[in-house]
Amino acid sequence: MKCNCAECSTKVCYTKGVNCTGIDKEIVKAAYNKEELKIMQSAAYVEGTFYSNITRLEETAEFAKAMGYTKLGMAFCIGLSTEAHYISRFFKKHGFEFYSVCCKTCSFPKKEFELRQVRPELEHEAMCNPKLQAQFLQQKNVELYISCGLCVGHDAIFNKNCPGPVTTLVVKDRLLSHNPLGAIYSRYWKKKLGIMDEDEI
Repeated sequence: MKCNCAECSTKVCYTKGVNCTGIDKEIVKAAYNKEELKIMQSAAYVEGTFYSNITRLEETAEFAKAMGYTKLGMAFCIGLSTEAHYISRFFKKHGFEFYSVCCKTCSFPKKEFELRQVRPELEHEAMCNPKLQAQFLQQKNVELYISCGLCVGHDAIFNKNCPGPVTTLVVKDRLLSHNPLGAIYSRYWKKKLGIMDEDEI
């Protein structure tokens, strides 16, 4: 497998059912355990039932219902506190037991961990604490972990330390209103990033 699908111009795996990997169907079937297969079935149910008709927020709730989850846990960025409030309200309204932990939990200063500060003049700039976010949610026995606007890198630590499935509800992009693809959809940003097509004006 070349792992260069982003540069493929035909996408025949989707359009014509061509398997360009050479991997046998039985190998793929054996790759998924029972829980993963249930996740795949629930995800397909949500996609097939609600395709382009509901938001990702609603899709997350429908997926959790399809999986039979009752306890959800969200790790969120402190900068998205207002959004986290409404997200929490939404899931509780839909009958879930919902827990949330902000990134600054424990409030240890960055200086004690030799971490660079955004504002060096501050005596106490609290560090983000993604590993403990995962641990605190685990203590509540959540069944689905939700990542909401965690910093690049912190999200990787959070995901790595969650003992159950993780879904991303929000991806942080401070410049583009948390819409990273804005950089791809905007001619200005494509030019600035040096990724414009040769024939693009």
